[in-house]
Amino acid sequence: MDEHRLTAAPTLVSFLICDQVIDDKLSNKKSAIGIFNTILVPKVPAVIHQMAILASVTEIAGRAELEIRMVRDSDDLVLFSGKGHVDAPNPLAIVDLLFAMQGVKIPEAGQYAFEILSGAALLGRRRFQVWVRPPGSPPPGMPPADTPPA
Repeated sequence: MDEHRLTAAPTLVSFLICDQVIDDKLSNKKSAIGIFNTILVPKVPAVIHQMAILASVTEIAGRAELEIRMVRDSDDLVLFSGKGHVDAPNPLAIVDLLFAMQGVKIPEAGQYAFEILSGAALLGRRRFQVWVRPPGSPPPGMPPADTPPA
């Protein structure tokens, strides 16, 4: 294996946004519960009380410094970020990353993204939408209350 390969950025193999992740310590299996791409809020600014990220990376040579951040797509404003490191027993290992977040502040409706970086290298980006649902409007997929049954 050449030296360039050992110093290359890790590879992101999956990246999900969901309500919560259940991590079964006995089987080491992860379950992403409530996967979504859109968040409906009654008004903005809004606070998302609970959300989670489940991502998997591979091709880590020993230890990799990683950063997760949330950005507003319209202007790439970083709304929050966090850094840490990941250790892998070997470069072929797949390491699952779990991020449980509470109190995520959303300043306005629009498109946002979570990004995972290693140094200056962007490993991946997962977009999601935030929409304002007018008061009294039905949830998505439901007809308005005054619509007669078919």
